[in-house]
Amino acid sequence: MNEQQRIHQIFKSYREVNHAFYHVLAKTAQIHGLTRVQLIVLRALTDHPDIGLSELSECIQLGRSTTSGIVERMVKAGLVTRQRLHADRRSLSLNLSEKGAVIWQQVKAEHLVNMTPLLALSEEDQQQLFRINEQIIHILQRVRDDNDHE
Repeated sequence: MNEQQRIHQIFKSYREVNHAFYHVLAKTAQIHGLTRVQLIVLRALTDHPDIGLSELSECIQLGRSTTSGIVERMVKAGLVTRQRLHADRRSLSLNLSEKGAVIWQQVKAEHLVNMTPLLALSEEDQQQLFRINEQIIHILQRVRDDNDHE
């Protein structure tokens, strides 16, 4: 196998793993009438209560206008609450509603059940996976940083 084929094989392997994770998460979201991105928003709001829209968009790595649309739909569905801050009436504070918190707890429990089979990997394999992933992240960050400086 030549260099180009080996690089393609590494990339293909990560895409396949990512694709498999995506489908499991999408199926869980679908059961609750949500999108995968809406689940990510529920998680972000659980981890960061009283977050602003800009901070949320950074957290979920989407543009502010895209995030705003997602939040708007989630507010209408009763999953998220928006409150104006008294100090700055233009700023919003976002939180899970009671309904959103209940759904998030259900999703989290289902996700744990769905992901538990991953623990069939031996401890040694898990440690190797973490070590290799960390190396790949560092390599790709160096490439990104080198390209940013050009």
